[in-house]
Amino acid sequence: MSPPHRSLRDANEYTTHHADFVERFTQREKQQRTWKINSEGTSWEYWRQYKQLYSSVTGKYVDRNDSREVLKWHDAYLVPKYSFRPPNIDGKPVLGPDDLLVLQTFNIAYDTGIFTLERQRIQLSGSYLILGCTGARPAEVVDNEKNKPRDGSWEELWGGQASLQDDDAEAKSTDEVPDKNSRLLEDILSQESEGRGRPKALCYKDVSLIVVRHPDTNEDVLAMAIKFIHHKGSHSKPKPTIFFFIAIKRLIFCPILAIISLALDDEAFDAPSLTTAERVFRIKSRGPVQCTHLRWKQKWLERPIFRGFDGSSTSEEKALPYYKLRDDMERQTLDAGFEEPIGPKGFRRGAANAANGKAPNAVRDQVMRHDPKWATFNSAYINEKVEFHLQNAFLDEPMEDGLIKFFTHISIMRDPRASYDMVPEEVWRTLPPDPDIAALEAQRGVRRLSNKIRNKRAQRNKALRQEHKKYYFYNRPTWDIEKQTMNAFEDDEEEEDGGAANHIQPPIELRIPERARLAEILCHHPDNLNRIELRRLRIEATQLMTALCSKKETVRQIMYKPSTEFV
Repeated sequence: MSPPHRSLRDANEYTTHHADFVERFTQREKQQRTWKINSEGTSWEYWRQYKQLYSSVTGKYVDRNDSREVLKWHDAYLVPKYSFRPPNIDGKPVLGPDDLLVLQTFNIAYDTGIFTLERQRIQLSGSYLILGCTGARPAEVVDNEKNKPRDGSWEELWGGQASLQDDDAEAKSTDEVPDKNSRLLEDILSQESEGRGRPKALCYKDVSLIVVRHPDTNEDVLAMAIKFIHHKGSHSKPKPTIFFFIAIKRLIFCPILAIISLALDDEAFDAPSLTTAERVFRIKSRGPVQCTHLRWKQKWLERPIFRGFDGSSTSEEKALPYYKLRDDMERQTLDAGFEEPIGPKGFRRGAANAANGKAPNAVRDQVMRHDPKWATFNSAYINEKVEFHLQNAFLDEPMEDGLIKFFTHISIMRDPRASYDMVPEEVWRTLPPDPDIAALEAQRGVRRLSNKIRNKRAQRNKALRQEHKKYYFYNRPTWDIEKQTMNAFEDDEEEEDGGAANHIQPPIELRIPERARLAEILCHHPDNLNRIELRRLRIEATQLMTALCSKKETVRQIMYKPSTEFV
């Protein structure tokens, strides 16, 4: 994408931008055919994996002196030869509340992606909020169990009689008994899930909904507690951590609504009368007790809250896989206008930096499940953007804390005009054919190679989208500056307005009525509501989420309008 020709001095410059991008992309493609590794950390990881493979096959460790010599050769020869970049040179995204608000708003109101069921949209919203408000690793919320390889390496390593069952239990039966190594490895891999009797993800038994009497106002408050047990290293040194949530005024930031709506859709409440959101929110704590628990049905205790799909229906046992959460979040961040795709791990870094300085170091390390003696936060999680106005502090000038904090958010570089698939049609038409794909299509067994050709085309299209997005974000400021310079004599009043009025917030246009009303409530509800009005909105929003879980968005039809300009 480049600016329209009427904002440029030369009408042919519009095409020039596209031709320049195609040339650069083609050159980069040629380089990537020679080498596919760009980071020295990636190349060294291959050596570490080889050492693990060597130990598994031979039963011996690689000699330490040999490993040091390989490291010297790697750093002195391989890195400069292929111009590998240092690890983490580009930094890691640290998500803040502004970024979460953008993502939540886009997910509910503006995302045009098609899911198996709209329940996935509610699950994404709940996952974003829980990850952001707890700093938990994604594998503590969704399933991130490793699947066994299907490329034959399993049999090659552990014998031809090793079981090839996958996690979906699509087994290939055999009459032969697996050998000792196969049985041992199978037991090790299965004891973490099947032997435990529950999936390694957030289940209903880990979540407690409580109606508690407020100690100050003596009012009944609906709260939630989440216990995380599947943290890193839990098999050797468990550190269960419990986080508490209360209902907040900004409904778009309230994870309790998402959990209640999913539980109502599953009919998971043990009390038979709790079938609607209104009944749940009207529960009060009565009698001499200080709180009342909303129990789950026994059959739902060890079932995951965020679940995957079996065909066109929601699975009752299978947890939502991590790759699905990651792919959907990265697509939504790109469509929302972020420069780079952002994954779920960005929430953990954001939560750690939010707790740093506001909570004692002991509490921060407890939240992150870090051992204080290793100073893990300072070495791996601290934001590379300094959140302190050192310039004005040194010069004894008034501090600009709000502006400095705004600079540390990744949403400052967001462009709402950008999207995941923003490659112009002219670029697709002028793109030269890929030599590798052309060579595969020329072979006699083209039908046999159809999957390989399809994968290569998908990889090339993805690379083209990524490169064009980088090209757009690099050149868009220059295009905007030139456009402002050319139109400065026409619109001098824009300088007084700050230019913010040029971008108009798009209207919410959704086909599903429940989603449209939910987006209106979450995005546009007033801030000065009293307690009764806020509870009424909570009930309505939860009811809409529950109803939305069983809906499915249809494919949108693109309406082509005839041009009004004369050629």
